[in-house]
Amino acid sequence: MCNYFLGTATLILVILTTTFTMFLYRYRYPRRLSRQSLDLAEGRFHMLDEMLLTLDVGIWSYDIGTRSIMNTSLAFQKITGYSRSDFSDGLTWETMIHPEDMPLFQSLVHKLRHGEAVHTEYRIIHAEGDIRWVQVKMIPTMNESRQTARVDGIAIDITSRFRMEEALYDITECKKMEIALKESMNRYRRLVEMSPIAIAVCKERKLMYVNPAGLRILGAAGPEDILGTDPWDWVLNSYEEWARKRHAELIRKGHVFPEELSLRRVDGARVDVVTTALYDAESTTIEIFFEDITARKSAERALMESDRINRHILDIAPVAMFLHSDFAYIYANPAGFDLLGITDVAQLDGTSFLDVIPTDQIEFVISEVEHVYESGMTSQLTENKLVRLDGTIIDIEAVTTRIPYIGHNTALTIIRDITEKKKAERERIAAERLVRESEDRYFRLQMSLDRFSSDLFGMVKISELNARIVQEIQEVLETDRVSLIQINHQSLHIKIQGGCKVLPPGVLTAIHNCGPEHIPLCTLFEMCDGYFVKIGEMNGDTSMVCIGGEVPLLMIQAKKIWLETISRYASVLYDNFRVIEDLTRELDKLGSSQQIMPLWLLRLMLHLSENERKRLSQDLHDAALQEQIIWYRKLNQIVSDHELPEGLRRQLEEIEEGLLDVIYQIRITCNELRPPLLKEEGLERSLEALFEFTQLRTNYSIQFDCSNFDDDISDDHLIGLYRIVQELLANATKHSNATEVKLTLSTQSDEVSLSYEDNGIGIDRTQKPNQFNNMGIGGMKERVRSMNGKIQFESSDSGGLAVYIQITAK
Repeated sequence: MCNYFLGTATLILVILTTTFTMFLYRYRYPRRLSRQSLDLAEGRFHMLDEMLLTLDVGIWSYDIGTRSIMNTSLAFQKITGYSRSDFSDGLTWETMIHPEDMPLFQSLVHKLRHGEAVHTEYRIIHAEGDIRWVQVKMIPTMNESRQTARVDGIAIDITSRFRMEEALYDITECKKMEIALKESMNRYRRLVEMSPIAIAVCKERKLMYVNPAGLRILGAAGPEDILGTDPWDWVLNSYEEWARKRHAELIRKGHVFPEELSLRRVDGARVDVVTTALYDAESTTIEIFFEDITARKSAERALMESDRINRHILDIAPVAMFLHSDFAYIYANPAGFDLLGITDVAQLDGTSFLDVIPTDQIEFVISEVEHVYESGMTSQLTENKLVRLDGTIIDIEAVTTRIPYIGHNTALTIIRDITEKKKAERERIAAERLVRESEDRYFRLQMSLDRFSSDLFGMVKISELNARIVQEIQEVLETDRVSLIQINHQSLHIKIQGGCKVLPPGVLTAIHNCGPEHIPLCTLFEMCDGYFVKIGEMNGDTSMVCIGGEVPLLMIQAKKIWLETISRYASVLYDNFRVIEDLTRELDKLGSSQQIMPLWLLRLMLHLSENERKRLSQDLHDAALQEQIIWYRKLNQIVSDHELPEGLRRQLEEIEEGLLDVIYQIRITCNELRPPLLKEEGLERSLEALFEFTQLRTNYSIQFDCSNFDDDISDDHLIGLYRIVQELLANATKHSNATEVKLTLSTQSDEVSLSYEDNGIGIDRTQKPNQFNNMGIGGMKERVRSMNGKIQFESSDSGGLAVYIQITAK
């Protein structure tokens, strides 16, 4: 991103320089320039052409009248592969456009004909036939009839960047495929492990694997009881050797049909199964699938027995069954007894089916059951409530069907207890809601911390800090009973610094009993009538935040952590602000007595200011920024879950985008507080980065010349010059209305010179001094004085502001 912005700034500078040079070259200033100046201009033009060739930045002009490309630079010929003679012979720009990008090019032509400048990227076909990507900016020139007469443009070969992006995309796709394959393997493993169908793998007549369902069917305590044995040893049916070989052959050919067998369990019991098998030719293994049909076989035998056996089947049914006529009970199976909470069928005498239905659902149940009585149709499976004998209400799902051969208005209702299922569903919904609330809460609390830390940058008085702490805690915890107090260690005298004037007695008693000097910093304490947290200590006084009454939001752990964190922020700055406030009083005294601040004090103030900026920048980078990045990565992992509900995914993606914005804002703040790598990279590189970032937010261009600058200066001078340039650019942005700013940095002997000129509105020397200070001029003067330098304000040749600064190099 930084390279892109730097490239954009370079393009603008090259366009302006090239246009000016071409103007000199085309019209030669016949009336104003001498022949010597013309030769010099032509020499500069050729030098610039060679420089642009080195940077692969091509420049060209297109004449609308002749429909031909003119004035092509060497770099432009290198990018396209065509020489100047090719263009002179009538080669047009359209012949170089890639066919797929022709619609885009036509739209650009339409904009140029209407006098609009365009900036875009598309493909061209090189003279050698290969395809290249170029970044192009074209500026039209209109004639007196407001028609486009000429188009000047600049082109940069960005083919390498696109190829790199394509390579990165291929790597990303491979990584996604690896993750998808891993997830697929995990799903397959879970499917096998959780399958209710028994699955076994056999090779060379030895069992190699049996899933949990198979272990349960065979009654094995673990795989060690099964693995390594011959699968035919578990079969009770008499299978001759020839039959086994024939069966194995059928498996290899894939013609095996499901077959019922009887197996011997580990404990010797018999179990009936239906089994089939598949042969895996690649691994030469046989996969055996078998399902326990013992219950089904028992049911089949029971159906062939007497009515007593049929009654027994009902008794062992795992679901509750109720036979009723005109809503009166006739029969209930044991599972029905368990469902109602009764132990004997006699307890059903004289009771009605409607006695266990909650009052608000009786009308619905009567309607459903009467419809079954009259129509003979089976009802839909519905979810209802049921009241047990002990008064407990449980969730059930029930279906009712008519039994016509027993009697009129007789039906069978089958009921299944789904209380645990509904509970799990409610817990799942609550968990999803908790996740959403937690994400929203974290985002709000993080924004509060960011907003609070950002506001601290402009504060130099403890009173401002106290007011800001109280305000933020009141807003986040939604209570007005927040007080900031100061307690003397010796007298225990309490002074309210801000917030609510009424203090909770229990909190005050706890503070007195513990002793304010013994209370740990930034730890939240809860009393019967409120909370308190210590945020600072200085000169025998302790500062604390007290919160009165019950605060429901402090029952949430995240809110407690937020309160301790914001207290920690304040504690880090509290002592420094107190020192700054003392120094400010001394400065006020100096100002009232019309004395000039001593040089040592001025340097101390500037040094303290830079140290504070550095500490704040480091704290933001190491704490808030890193935590933001960690939570962003965790959130990104949650969003990538394919099983996440779509609605929740969209909300989390919005939070994810918000976190990215916060991360970006914190990075900008850190860079403004402390320029990154100022000492490591040097003043020149740091200023260039500052110019690049400034031009993203302003409308004026910056010309910087440091060709005669020696970077061997002290650290204090290094940061001092950087801050002066920052202030000059801030003044240009806020007050000058300039469109062009020129900065020159040079070293002569033992002196460093910095000159600044703009073409803005300049300054009125008749203004009052405090108006100059509003423009930052007073601060610049003091900073130059701290470096034993000189500063001079004049009007530039264009009528704007000119500032000349000289300081010693060491």
